[in-house]
Amino acid sequence: MDKIEEWMKRTLGAPAQSKSPEQKSNTPEQNKKAPFKKRKPQRSWFKKDKPAGSTTPANSNAHKSGNSANPRPQNRNNRHRNKKTNNSQEILTVSNAKTGHRRIIAPKKAKQYPILKGKLKIIPLGGLNEVGKNMTALEYEDDIIIIDMGFEFPKDDLLGIDYVIPDISYLEEKKNNIRGVLLTHAHLDHIGGIPYMLPKLDFPPVFGTKLTIGFVKHRLEEFKQEKFADLRVINTDDKVKLGKFLVSFFRVMHSIPDCVGMVFDTPVGKVVTPGDFKFDDYPARNMLPAEMDKITALGNQNILAMLCESTNATKPGHTISEKQIGEALEQIVADTDKRLIVASFSSQVSRIQQVIDACVKSNRKVFISGRSMRNNIEICVDLGYLMIPNGLIQDIKKYDPKKNPDSQTLILTTGSQGEPVAALARMARNDHPNIKIKKGDTIVLSSSPIIGNELSVNTVINQLCIMGAKVINNQMKEIHTSGHAKQDELIEMLKYVKPKYLIPIHGEYYMRQALATLATEFCDIPEENIIMLQNGEIVEAGTDRKLTVSKETIETKYILIDGSGEGQMGSPVIVDRKMMSQNGTIIALIKVNKSSGKMLGEASIITRGFVYMHETDEVIGDIKKIATDAYRNLHQKNPKADRYEVKRYLKQSIDKYTYKQLSRSPLIIPIIIDC
Repeated sequence: MDKIEEWMKRTLGAPAQSKSPEQKSNTPEQNKKAPFKKRKPQRSWFKKDKPAGSTTPANSNAHKSGNSANPRPQNRNNRHRNKKTNNSQEILTVSNAKTGHRRIIAPKKAKQYPILKGKLKIIPLGGLNEVGKNMTALEYEDDIIIIDMGFEFPKDDLLGIDYVIPDISYLEEKKNNIRGVLLTHAHLDHIGGIPYMLPKLDFPPVFGTKLTIGFVKHRLEEFKQEKFADLRVINTDDKVKLGKFLVSFFRVMHSIPDCVGMVFDTPVGKVVTPGDFKFDDYPARNMLPAEMDKITALGNQNILAMLCESTNATKPGHTISEKQIGEALEQIVADTDKRLIVASFSSQVSRIQQVIDACVKSNRKVFISGRSMRNNIEICVDLGYLMIPNGLIQDIKKYDPKKNPDSQTLILTTGSQGEPVAALARMARNDHPNIKIKKGDTIVLSSSPIIGNELSVNTVINQLCIMGAKVINNQMKEIHTSGHAKQDELIEMLKYVKPKYLIPIHGEYYMRQALATLATEFCDIPEENIIMLQNGEIVEAGTDRKLTVSKETIETKYILIDGSGEGQMGSPVIVDRKMMSQNGTIIALIKVNKSSGKMLGEASIITRGFVYMHETDEVIGDIKKIATDAYRNLHQKNPKADRYEVKRYLKQSIDKYTYKQLSRSPLIIPIIIDC
């Protein structure tokens, strides 16, 4: 207990975070004039008279009374009411409007997770064996903090799904213990899931740097949740006390400004995560350098464990400096005498600044295409993270080829990953309302294809070339560099921090395994001190400074976001979509006498995406006969069979035929119509 008492004097005696309007920021001096004329009223991002450690009125009052980010109107008949029991479970009370009787639907009993006294838990909820949906929880007794809340873009087999987010069931059960959410930076794989998860956790405080909170606020505005959220800006010199955790920060380099690593001082030792990082001595001019003094000092702080990203752990060497990329882009802009179209990630703020700087030197106007590109530029200009001369950039809707010579025009667009609905893909399909690709255009793809996007990117490149454009990508010239550390930089970071234990995160298993190999071979970290986790596994640490993988695990399903809906992997919706995409659909319409249940006439069959024209008549005729006979036989044997049983029998009968004759299992939809 002496160690805990010593830690409490050192840590909990520290002053809580306090901020004032005069506090310095991480932002370089910038020209903050908004680039577009058509603007909403200037955002008042944070009230200057509000201390950063305070709680917003929305968070402290509205949600204690049961309000939510998207409140549903109350049913006029009060048919559904939620009641809270003492153990915070919800009980649904259903009233019958006709009889007045009420019945209680008891909730499924949640799994109980014991509170371990004197133990730190490290719980990855996402980001392992995947690139995306990064999220980790740290828990000490009854205090929980969360690192990042990202989402992942779906793989091709998740048809119609927009995003995949982590499963936070464990956190929902313990939401009263959550002290805060800490964000490393503003990329969507680290903040994209916030609008979907924050309301479920009753809007705990969210901490991030100025730009990160700016991006989060914009996302919450899209979901009409901003007035409920408790957003707090931190500086890298701040220390934030959250329960028994004391969090400090250090600036790191990445591909977007205002990225931070974090040090979590706990009663059992310090845990470090650098977030997404690389080392670059010559960053873009809107990026501040990493705080190397803080990073190198970590080696003297007896770090217990380090959560380290692994994205580029298989790639030897050192990432190319942003200075080289800026020079290459500047040369392309200067040497091109026709129209230029540059495609990049809308969140790659450093690249946007480099393109703008090149256009200033070559006297080109910049036209912005793509909603996310426009939104991100507006946020960065408002907050001072992009330096743009007045009048240099305009919206693509104002582009007039007759008034803007090709030699003085550059179009900055989204779509560098070949996304079918993005602006560049629409140009390649000749479907863009403002831009028509023509011979002589030069298209610059300042990005590298994300794993899985190679085919989409190649398709767009082919289409652009067919239309007469010249395409320059990263394989031809050094016009893109990764924001993630390669092997030399990962080794450098590990040697600076000198953790006792290493937990590789942020990557597929083979990437994390490659980081583990680097750590043992070059950084003197014993193999037994490298912990390879899966999402949902728990690492525990006590005052003996030993990390062990617990036998206890938590459930981490894939939560699928589909428009405004939410589901899970393996749900009937996804299964049905896969069946339709692979085998088509059969609809069997059965008309029956309402009183007797006898079938009227024969079944009608409608198909979509099932059989080719030359097969249609024979196959449809067979299915019509099978459906008709199946209904009549079942009705004769069991006239009182319920509709569910009838439909199941019809589906089985038709499916047996289609699989035997065509080796296909389409989605079969029986519809029974009472006449």
